[in-house]
Amino acid sequence: MGGPRLSAIGGCVAVLALVALSVLWFFTAQWCSLLVDQVYTAPMQVVRPTPFGWNGIYMQFGDAIPGMFGLQGFNPGERLTGAHVLDLTGPGPDYKQVASLEINADDRLVLVAGGRSFVLAVRAGTVPTDDKPMPAFAAEAGDTVVLSLERSLLGWPVRVGLAGTYLSGAPTTWARYLYYRLSWRKASGARLAMVWRCEQGYERTNGWHNFGGELTQVEIRPAP
Repeated sequence: MGGPRLSAIGGCVAVLALVALSVLWFFTAQWCSLLVDQVYTAPMQVVRPTPFGWNGIYMQFGDAIPGMFGLQGFNPGERLTGAHVLDLTGPGPDYKQVASLEINADDRLVLVAGGRSFVLAVRAGTVPTDDKPMPAFAAEAGDTVVLSLERSLLGWPVRVGLAGTYLSGAPTTWARYLYYRLSWRKASGARLAMVWRCEQGYERTNGWHNFGGELTQVEIRPAP
């Protein structure tokens, strides 16, 4: 009698432990994903960094497809489509502006953050958007620029109450982060590093779709 009873009790304990771990994981999965992101993010593609558009509100890397604004997401097996649209707003809940862009007297685009400035680029015509052309800026001779797109290694389930509809009306059931990492080195040795984090949601009809981004890091190092 004792053996089967102990086995039943052990089975119940195991089930309860599994349920508890599942609940714990469900509510901490996003935090775990961010923790893993500090160590590694999976490469997705290299984005054309220059020339890029700037309209006084946001930066556009790449050319937009008519009728498609910003990063539209992708279905399995397909590349990202549309332009990569990023602004200078920081993380929530305040969403304060982390940096600013201004055009100086030499008609160059200058980024200002943390009391320092960095000359990004010079005027270079326009870039196509989903509406009218946007003023474009290109790197100066001798600059080395890389813009990479990476994603979280781990995703997390979206709570039922937060699983709203997007595009097709299907519920968003899964989420993950995308990261844009911009590295800009001037011929003088001055450096700029910027990181944007965008949250993506997954729904069964349209796949992954962008929910907007935030500028999480700006580091300017003057020339040695």
